[in-house]
Amino acid sequence: MTLRHLFFLLLCLPAFSNPVPLLPGQVVVVYNSSIPESKELAEFYALNRRIPATNMIGLEVTEKASIDRKTYETTIRQPLVKKFTENQWWKLGKDQNGNSVPLQTRIRCIALMKGMPLRISRGPIPKNEESATRQFKKQNEASIDSELSIMGAIGHPIGGAIPNPCFNKEISAATNPAQFMVMVGRVDANTYDHCKRMILDALDVEKEGLWGMTYLDLWTRGANYKLGDDWIENIAKASINSATPTIVDRMKNTFVTNYPMRDAAVYFGWYTQHRNGPFLNEKMKFQKGAIAVHLHSFSGAQLLNPAKNWSVGLIDRGAAATLGNVWEPYLGLTHRFDIFYDRLLKGYSLVEAAYMSVNVVSWQNIVVGDPLYRPFKTTTVRTDAMVKDRDYKLIRYAQTKFPDPKVRLAELIKAAEKTKSGTIYEMIAFHTLEGGNSEQAAMGFKRAKELFSDPADKLRQDLHLVELERRRKKIPAAIAILKQAKTAYKDIPEVKAIDGLLTILDPPAPPPTKPKK
Repeated sequence: MTLRHLFFLLLCLPAFSNPVPLLPGQVVVVYNSSIPESKELAEFYALNRRIPATNMIGLEVTEKASIDRKTYETTIRQPLVKKFTENQWWKLGKDQNGNSVPLQTRIRCIALMKGMPLRISRGPIPKNEESATRQFKKQNEASIDSELSIMGAIGHPIGGAIPNPCFNKEISAATNPAQFMVMVGRVDANTYDHCKRMILDALDVEKEGLWGMTYLDLWTRGANYKLGDDWIENIAKASINSATPTIVDRMKNTFVTNYPMRDAAVYFGWYTQHRNGPFLNEKMKFQKGAIAVHLHSFSGAQLLNPAKNWSVGLIDRGAAATLGNVWEPYLGLTHRFDIFYDRLLKGYSLVEAAYMSVNVVSWQNIVVGDPLYRPFKTTTVRTDAMVKDRDYKLIRYAQTKFPDPKVRLAELIKAAEKTKSGTIYEMIAFHTLEGGNSEQAAMGFKRAKELFSDPADKLRQDLHLVELERRRKKIPAAIAILKQAKTAYKDIPEVKAIDGLLTILDPPAPPPTKPKK
């Protein structure tokens, strides 16, 4: 049986439910032994996740983010294959072509630490692949992570992508039948402090729950981009159904500069090449344990400069986990955001959700954060722990206590008035707007603005009203709201959001042209 036949059979396996969590003994931690900080981070991670010391591997590799295929083979893949074999972590066999394939694997996850290279650069096409008609055969560049996921399958084509048998499944990695695969994630960022913070945040949120708001940024640029927009639309429905306050930007531009993005626990957006919008505001910080992902071809091309690309910039703003692409992946071969979010909601770990949401391996994709992180491990609201994140817990509590939507809405309005909660009113208003009732939504935004005390929160309600008017094609009314808001909020950094929208809706007249002589 060939590797590709094995992939096909596994693609046909039925899905399972009730995820079994990965055990510490099923995880290997890999670090750069030539960098003391990389080893220290590995020890920190292993200690906090109780991963056995015998499961830690130090490799003497370059500090460069990009390496060629030969360097990858000699300094990363081959030493890891040797370690797996020596430690009897897998049982190797042969396919019908005589290629080595893991038949059984005890290790289900590799956690790469900061200091390990990130990507493999493009090289010459091997002679045995020159005559192939396979799609993308000339693209043999890849992320280290995705390539390592099938490191034991010797002899697979290195050009193009290989189908992922875990795609769109619900199979715990702990019991994954794809024995020749190992899921690979990385704890990586622009600083080692951020890496440690991501680990600790993940552990705290697994105990306390992930509470906050969901922000979604559609691209809305027509049929060529509909696929990505559909993913985010599906997330909007799932987020609202999970009783999470959800804000969706449906305008064709991304969230404007310094948009007042408060209490962001979940963020998905696209496009633009570098971090922008609310993430340019130095005051902006994600909620502890936040999941934040922005779709762009080179979102994870580097993890050192937060001002460039996206993945590292989101981590720098406090996110605990993100996804990315190290080269050009093409839209259809990136992580499907809606599947990723769905699997997280169902209790799967970060690395499991990431691999279930991408249809290929040996490609460009990475997942950054604690691979074992389960952000929705705890979703139950304890009535004796309502002080912290009170408003978000009240909303979740109402979802379970009052299954009838009309009754739930009435109870939430009562709770909002009793607690003077602008958050609850904002959630009701935006979800009402998503349901098509613009007049009721406008009343809700205005009441939320009255209840909020922070000027940035008040401004966000004005921006909701602006978007409402834009949806109704009432541009003059939107401009009037913005001009009034510019005077009211002139002293806060978020006022730049008004300038950005005014540039779009009421652009200044072009300078007069000089007559030609």
